[in-house]
Amino acid sequence: MTEPDRPGGSHEAIIQSARRLFGERGYTAVTIRAIASEAGVSPALVMKVAGSKKQLFALATPSEPTPLAADVPLAGLGEHLVRRMLTRRADDDAEPWLRAVYLLLDAPDQAAARADFRSRFLSRFLESTKGPNADTGRLADELACLLLGLATGLRTFRLLDPRTTDLDRVVEEYGALIQQVIDRLGEPRGGFTPQG
Repeated sequence: MTEPDRPGGSHEAIIQSARRLFGERGYTAVTIRAIASEAGVSPALVMKVAGSKKQLFALATPSEPTPLAADVPLAGLGEHLVRRMLTRRADDDAEPWLRAVYLLLDAPDQAAARADFRSRFLSRFLESTKGPNADTGRLADELACLLLGLATGLRTFRLLDPRTTDLDRVVEEYGALIQQVIDRLGEPRGGFTPQG
């Protein structure tokens, strides 16, 4: 029995298909027909499950990466973040970092959407030092650029093909680039010390 044939399988297949397509293409580029085709169901069933494309978008895609546990240390976090992104691709899960790009492009108030992105995706890094610091915002933005670039390369451009790429080496090398920024975020500056 295929996933769409099982009880509740159609709903989950629709949500998973919508999650992947919206995450890779954005809201405006995805049609109900494309979601239905991907899920192996009729467009009418997609509408029955979701009610509208807008409601399906809200149902389908997580708004941010699964939060990191508070006790995950900053040391080694670069590799951890890269491995999580590669795992989401391997599992055909939605890529929240890529979805953030499309949310910003489709947002009626881009400044508010950008502030919301920083709050939800970068809060741990913006708060990684005690007290205000002019470098913190810039470094958090650099970190976001690295992660957004990796998400776009993996999903939109389909680079680093897992069939021909040593993914452990990608984790090590790209993780090191990300770790350099994370380490600078965690450094004491101007008398401030990193949070424990």
